[in-house]
Amino acid sequence: MRLQHQLLLGLSTSVTADPNRFQWDAINATADLQYHDCYTAFKCARLKLPLNWKNSSDPRTVSIAVIKVPAKVHDHDPTFGGAVFTNPGGPGGSGVSLVLGSGRKLQDWVDTPGKKHFEIISFDPRGVGNSRPVADCYPGDVLARDASRLETRGLGGLDGGPGKMAYGLAMADGFGKMCELADGQGLNGGELFEYLGTPNVARDMVEMVDKVDELREKEASGQDDEMRTELKKRDSEDDVPRLQYVGFSYGTILGNYFSALFPERIGRIVLDGVCNTDDYSNGPGWLTNTVDADAVVDKLFTTCFTAGPQACALARSSDKSASDIRTRFWAWVEQLDEAPISGISPSGGAVVLTGSDIRLLLALGAYSPILAYPVTAQLLDSAMKGENVEILLSMVEATTGRPLENACPVSNQTVPPTDRGTDAQHAVLCGDGEDITSKNVTWWQSYVDKQISTSSVFWGLWTNVRFQCSRWRFRANWIFKGPYTTPEPSKLGEKPTKGKPAAPLLFLTNRLDPVTPLSAARAMAKNHPGAGVVIQESLGHCAFAAASSQCTKKIVAEYLDTGKVPDGEATCEADCGLWDAGCMTGVSETRPSWYKRNFPLGI
Repeated sequence: MRLQHQLLLGLSTSVTADPNRFQWDAINATADLQYHDCYTAFKCARLKLPLNWKNSSDPRTVSIAVIKVPAKVHDHDPTFGGAVFTNPGGPGGSGVSLVLGSGRKLQDWVDTPGKKHFEIISFDPRGVGNSRPVADCYPGDVLARDASRLETRGLGGLDGGPGKMAYGLAMADGFGKMCELADGQGLNGGELFEYLGTPNVARDMVEMVDKVDELREKEASGQDDEMRTELKKRDSEDDVPRLQYVGFSYGTILGNYFSALFPERIGRIVLDGVCNTDDYSNGPGWLTNTVDADAVVDKLFTTCFTAGPQACALARSSDKSASDIRTRFWAWVEQLDEAPISGISPSGGAVVLTGSDIRLLLALGAYSPILAYPVTAQLLDSAMKGENVEILLSMVEATTGRPLENACPVSNQTVPPTDRGTDAQHAVLCGDGEDITSKNVTWWQSYVDKQISTSSVFWGLWTNVRFQCSRWRFRANWIFKGPYTTPEPSKLGEKPTKGKPAAPLLFLTNRLDPVTPLSAARAMAKNHPGAGVVIQESLGHCAFAAASSQCTKKIVAEYLDTGKVPDGEATCEADCGLWDAGCMTGVSETRPSWYKRNFPLGI
């Protein structure tokens, strides 16, 4: 049951490297890439970059934590394909965590053994994780952050009338003031929040690509003639170093920004779990994401009936259709809406379980149904019978922060890890999006109504993401509103044309994704001439993480090798599906950056 509990919390079950074995602050930030051995089998560096790309005279800098999975061949091997950068989403997801958990799996996904082998590089974006300075609105005050979470939970959802909405706006205003205070007093190491937006991160990637190229040339200067000749040959085939990139979720927004701002730097761009970048940056925000969310959730019931009680704990032998399971379950949730139940969690705290908590659990499972739905069905079935409720209570408690007695360590305790919540996420999406700080209670009630009409399960979660921007104090120093387009790419098989993408973009999507729907992939692909779309017949968030598919892998690997994309749309079957025995082994079990504090708060 402990393993099942970890899976539902979105915790790592496949990371073998202990992050505490490498101290990022022990290595110096440098203007060029200087890798150090880290986490047993990885390479790490801290790259010093300008804080303000819009003002070359500004001396302030940021230190970006970079991590690399070395290629399976040497750099001078003819099958070496260079670096593939990746971003895990969020915004505010840690690329270091992604690589530690899934870097090898991603490398296997993009490599063509014996033909093309890549090194995988990721990074913690500015303000995030191991990069410095770190975005933190409660620097050094974990108790204050947890108290705010508890107050938010006590408020409940934002659908309870104008009084509750007004209180929520006041809380968001308080949060904005905390961030303003921390930033203004330099508690994060200096002014930071206005420099975290996506255009700055895209420009950081340009610099990282150049630094990787510089390091390779520097290392080649001390190598044999054969290696120098090979590198000169590769350099002569292009005019500038170009980005090879796989972006997930919000990482597709970053990919779209990069492609539109620096089309001449596009080498190969794979965008998986595609967000509608126009909605993200130009509209009220986050209103197009969840159009397929309830359909993904409902698959829990329809596939459960098909699988039967031997595989799915929510099913009964007497069920005549999926409607029986669905009706039984939602009746129980409605009872919790009317009369929440309380209990004692494993940590000893009193916790209340509500219908909203169950909807959050369903939302969590919808991110990765193959991993989560069998366990979700087990936990929900037990809870409906009044059994093992403490597991659900423990999960509810986790969403409000660590137990308070663990937040104040005494001398014989281990200091808990620093918790910075999702402060960097707010800085990015609030700075990138429309300014909504003047919107009143009426406007926000209308916004909630739109979210509810789109998804009865995800609406509360998705409203809260944008709601934190309601009283945000900062405007980004670099704002880009599109158009998110690229020029015609270079012709396949020919030398890349100067100023144009070396290849068209490749978009990946599941047939049903709860937060980045197929419609978004199609809409974004239309903006990029020659782009290809791959629809994987699976459920969940991002094709790479939702299910194993040799078909998808083959298309991605061929694209990274040759630049070839499918003509229009291609469809790929998953290797196995929901409830199939052993299917979990083919799915990525590490989603640290797609889950924020145990429930997904971003994309």
